[in-house]
Amino acid sequence: MSTTTAVPTRVLDLVLIGTGEDIAALTAIARHAGALVFRSAPALVSDGRQRVILRLHLHHR
Repeated sequence: MSTTTAVPTRVLDLVLIGTGEDIAALTAIARHAGALVFRSAPALVSDGRQRVILRLHLHHR
């Protein structure tokens, strides 16, 4: 029987404000890194940009 030690994680809520293209690129990076847990629906900011919240799990080694 083998046992493994869990890798400590930290949760980070990141608020992004920018264009849809910028937010999509950063979301893709987080997803490909395996850190993305949650992405909120985009909300418009008063100047036309979008606001999105990303919840990330950061793994410490």
